[in-house]
Amino acid sequence: MSTAPNPDELRSDIAATRAELGDTVEQLAAKTDVKARAASAAAEAVDSAKQKARDAAAVVADKASGAAAVVADKASGAAGVVADKAGSAASSLRATVRDTDFAAEARRPLPWAVIAGAVAGIVVIVYAVRRRRG
Repeated sequence: MSTAPNPDELRSDIAATRAELGDTVEQLAAKTDVKARAASAAAEAVDSAKQKARDAAAVVADKASGAAAVVADKASGAAGVVADKAGSAASSLRATVRDTDFAAEARRPLPWAVIAGAVAGIVVIVYAVRRRRG
């Protein structure tokens, strides 16, 4: 013979069934709420896009850092070449100045006298022409 369930067991079974039904109804309501599902999908898409942007920014930063190092190395090498050429030019200029006999150049005043005479003649001609015109 089977025993009849006591009232406390029945109440507890009813409470459990109600809780299960409540959960099921909430799940069904969530599936039918298109607006909330769309908002959730949009939020996920935004989060995904933000993460991809962060990842891309990290990749760009790494590549920029590498490029900056390459440029710095090349600039350093170019600076060395320029310094070497400037030093070479300075040495060459010093040798030219050392080898030039400036005293002999100063003793030959004829080219300077010719240039000074030509300039004086041009000034006199310009002055005379302007004076005649008025």
